[in-house]
Amino acid sequence: GYNLWRLDQASKPVLGPSGLPINPEIEEKFGVRFTGLHIVARDGLVDLRYRVIDAGKAKNFGHYTETSPLIIVEDNQKLVEVTIMGLHNHRVESGRTYYILYRNTDNALHSGDLVTIQLGELRLEHFPVQ
Repeated sequence: GYNLWRLDQASKPVLGPSGLPINPEIEEKFGVRFTGLHIVARDGLVDLRYRVIDAGKAKNFGHYTETSPLIIVEDNQKLVEVTIMGLHNHRVESGRTYYILYRNTDNALHSGDLVTIQLGELRLEHFPVQ
């Protein structure tokens, strides 16, 4: 029945065309799709990339605390939340990719980790760090 299908769907992440997990609710509400998470600057910074899929919805994305993504390391629940730069103050255009830089506090993230990206109440789970 319908309920079994829902449970089954919930246990597997929805994958986008790139093979990375996506959350259709986040895309619908915020107009963005996360496209990559990389450790840069000798492991000191975390670079979260996202593509704008709806410029109208995305124009306020990341400008306020409640729309600033938290990154949670799934195996130890460490939190990466201190953004340094990004959260663009320029025109948002559909189809373009933007980034947010975080401090990799206490070396919380490593290549190969899986993280949950949390936006308010919405979560995108099992997102790989590259």
